[in-house]
Amino acid sequence: MNKLQPQKDIEKQKTLLEYFIESDIDARELKRAIAVRMAMIGQSYNEISKILGYRLNK
Repeated sequence: MNKLQPQKDIEKQKTLLEYFIESDIDARELKRAIAVRMAMIGQSYNEISKILGYRLNK
């Protein structure tokens, strides 16, 4: 997440993301959106990958 982005823009993006997640979308898109939301609240990529069942490339 960009630390220089105004808080108002971040809140708007969070709201749009929540609407997207609640809409009728493909399961892959839902997982991606959930991963973005988790990253926005500060969860680590390793933790996100474990929860959503993805393997990180190393």
